[in-house]
Order: sequence, then C-alpha cells, then structure tokens
Amino acid sequence: MKKNKNSKNIGLGSGLSSLLGDEFKKNSVFSDNNSNDTFKMVPIEFIEPGPWQPRKIFNKDEIDSLANSIKKQGVIQPIILKSKENKKNEFFIIAGERRWRASQQAKIHEIPSIIRDDVEDEKIAELSLVENIQRSELNPIEEAEGYQSLINKYNYKQEDVAKAVGKSRSHIANITRLLSLSDLAKDLLLQNKLTIGQIRPLIGHNDCDYLLDTIVKNNLTSRQVEKLVKKTTLTALKPQVTKEVDLLDLEKELLEITGLNVNIDFDQVKKAGSIKLECKNLSEFNFIIKKLKS
Repeated sequence: MKKNKNSKNIGLGSGLSSLLGDEFKKNSVFSDNNSNDTFKMVPIEFIEPGPWQPRKIFNKDEIDSLANSIKKQGVIQPIILKSKENKKNEFFIIAGERRWRASQQAKIHEIPSIIRDDVEDEKIAELSLVENIQRSELNPIEEAEGYQSLINKYNYKQEDVAKAVGKSRSHIANITRLLSLSDLAKDLLLQNKLTIGQIRPLIGHNDCDYLLDTIVKNNLTSRQVEKLVKKTTLTALKPQVTKEVDLLDLEKELLEITGLNVNIDFDQVKKAGSIKLECKNLSEFNFIIKKLKS
C-alpha cells in the first residue's frame, strides 16, 4: 500500500479538517488579510468533483437552501481543490462539492478556492470517506463503494480501511458485500423500502429478486427474511421437472425386486446419472451389499 511514511492512521474523529488544518476551518475568505494562505477565485467550469468522492447523491432541498444563501451572501467558506495532472488551470474538488453545486445553481461564475497539490490522492480518498461517514451523509451503497474504492484503487486491505475509518473489519466486510446485490435490491435499499438487516440475507442469492416483492409487501423483519430465505430454495419455488415415465417404471420395477425405495436421477443430455437405494435399517443395508457382491 502506497502511504506516506510519516502519515498516521486517521480515526473517525478526524477527517479532511485534520489534513487541511486551519485552511479548512476558516469562516471567511476575507477574515485575515495577514494570513499566508492563498485564496484564488476559480471559474466554476474549470472544476469537477474528485474521483475519490464517495458521495453520489445530494439532497436537493439542501442544495436549494445553500444556493439561496450564496445569492445573498456569496460563498463564505472557500472550497479545497487539487490541480488535474497534465491539465493546466483545471481542478478536482477535495472538499466543498455542495458549495460548488449550489454556486452553479446560484449562477455564480467564480468560487473562492484553496489549491492543495501537496496532498496525495489516496489520503484524500481516505479522509473524504471519513468526513462523510462522520457527518452520516453516505447511504449504505455509497459507503460500500467508498470502502471498495480504497481497496481497488489504492491497494488498501480491509484491515487498513477499518483503521482509517474507525470501524471494525467485520463491518467493512459486511458493508462491501452489499455491492454484490442485484440492482433491484440496491434500489429498494436506497429508497429506504428495505433496511440493511432485511436485505443482508439475500446477499449471494443472485436469483432471489422474486423474494423482494414478498418482503416489501409483507414488511418482513430481518429475522423473518432469514427464515424465508432458509425455507425457500430455488428448486422449491421454480417449476419442478417432471420425471420421465420410463424412469418411474424402472424405479417401480427395482422396488419390487429389492423391496427398497429407489430414486433414479438421469441427465438425458449428459447421458449420466445416479441410482439411490433407501435403506431403513441395517438388515436392508446388508441385503444390498450382499446382492452387489454376488
């Protein structure tokens, strides 16, 4: 894992403000004329969200409210940017995407910004995830995608992610497993029609979307869903394949010969199968052994 040797694991109590220090905490771009911090007015169109941003869904009412505030007072707190590689005067957002989105809505053409090209991408990704979790702004899928991004893009292990965000390793493992759910299951989770507890038993059951309607309509609890998944198998719910008459006749014939229940499973395509003899006691078992040996 590529990490700065001097960097420390960041717990849940620290986010981007820990990394960016006083610059991130300023309330006004004009508050301290003697500051060494450099603020720059950057055109809105030269900025875009950073690829490390875990949050994908923004509350429209919050953006509307912030846009109205910006129309009256301007952008009070600068956003934090990082220059794009090989693209002059173009930037990714480290922090402040809501202000950037609201500024566009408020038809503001430039936004006060602090450029931080000294921060490594992996550290930004880690702390951006921490910041959003700290504020409880991520839905479960965004949280899972954030963890998976650290693992896939920055070579983190689950243990590293757990230390970075102040969660247990089991929490990281369980949340990232949500990404294996079907699109329908994810949508129901995002729409708050199902909770993580209700949907977790379906993980790994790629053909169980037909269960979702039952779960939602009956508002089954997580425990009820677990029982439903255990009781319900694909073979039980799907139409049963009717056994051919020839096989049924052969099973009946072998029953008359051996006195034992016989089940024949034969695949006509593969031309292979199995014969199962059901012995109810040791005597019946010994009888079959003797027959096979004779």
